[in-house]
Amino acid sequence: MGVIDKTTLKKIPRLKISIYKYKNKNTYFCRFYVGKVHYKSGYKEISLKTKNINEAISKANTEFKMWFSVNKDTTTKEEKNFDLDIAQPYLNFKVRKYKHKTHLKNNEQGERDKSKWKYLKPFFEDVDYNDIETIEQIIDDEILSSLQEEGKSGNTINKYFSVITQMFKRAKDRGKIDYVPDTPTQQVINTPREPYENSELNLINNRCKKEYEKTKDIFFLECKDYFNLLRSAGFRPGLEPLNLKRKDYEFIKDKDNPETDILKFTVRNTKTKPIHYPIANDFFTKYIFSEIINRHQNLKDDDYLLFPFIKDRKTLKNKTGKTFSRFSKDLNLYYYKGGTRPLYAIRHTYATEQWKKGTSIEDISKLMNTSPRMIMSVYLGNTDEALIQLHKRIPKKFKVIK
Repeated sequence: MGVIDKTTLKKIPRLKISIYKYKNKNTYFCRFYVGKVHYKSGYKEISLKTKNINEAISKANTEFKMWFSVNKDTTTKEEKNFDLDIAQPYLNFKVRKYKHKTHLKNNEQGERDKSKWKYLKPFFEDVDYNDIETIEQIIDDEILSSLQEEGKSGNTINKYFSVITQMFKRAKDRGKIDYVPDTPTQQVINTPREPYENSELNLINNRCKKEYEKTKDIFFLECKDYFNLLRSAGFRPGLEPLNLKRKDYEFIKDKDNPETDILKFTVRNTKTKPIHYPIANDFFTKYIFSEIINRHQNLKDDDYLLFPFIKDRKTLKNKTGKTFSRFSKDLNLYYYKGGTRPLYAIRHTYATEQWKKGTSIEDISKLMNTSPRMIMSVYLGNTDEALIQLHKRIPKKFKVIK
């Protein structure tokens, strides 16, 4: 649009409306905060089509009221920006601190932290950094799982968590926040993430149903749908399955077994490639998927498959993760054998169930959109169940000479 002429800037503090002209325009514009659900910047800008400041103020008030009367989900409270408020002040300080260090390793410390933040930043976008429960869930579930899936060593993972801890400590010292989140210990990082048993996931499903019966909030039934979807195929929990639209599934046929429907999904913009095609297990296809499809009526192909009426998918991702962890903790399932089992552990369950059924490592990796090396080192690795299944594959006629 151009550069704002700051000499024309007028603010209405009560409503937090800014009125101004651009240097290359003669008429006034206004803008006010409406939330990132509506615009990437979070701000709604409107041309007021007048050169008169008093008329511009009147029109801005009218536009403000009209917007909020139509868009009920709009917020006037600006979201907290983790990058600008927490990360950048710390990184700028770190770069300044080490800029003139003579030792090369120290000299580059600030740049190394910036590199780690480039990886971490997407996890904290659109997150309220005062919400300690969400922050710790992101750290323990998403970040730890993501770093492990990429094959990072325990020491390297610890360095990423150290950057997060130092950011929060500095922000706390300056009164920006009042806590420093707990990060996984070295023992937790190095402990294989155990899968859930299907019976345990059924207990969490039942908890979802009971919560719905108690609150009549359909969100909890939709959580059950989401958890079941993750169990059905090789999804990465998070935005990949949550961004599925109703047009992103189809039934395909096997000419050798035409009576069986094969449920295929199209997942776009995945972590490892542009498109992935998970296929659901037969039980889910036959008995559960219809419940998800019929949960809401009169939806269109471009509507979301899960939680179709929630626009903010990043907030939804965090909320569903917290809900799963809360129910798992309530059922004494979350902490297990020195480690934790957040929502991402369902992905470990899927890998383990496929391994138990005799699916090859190569095929499991294709189903889960990752590499065979990651399947063995992260999802199966040294968990008890994986070792039990490995033992079953060892020829029983093998003898040891005394």
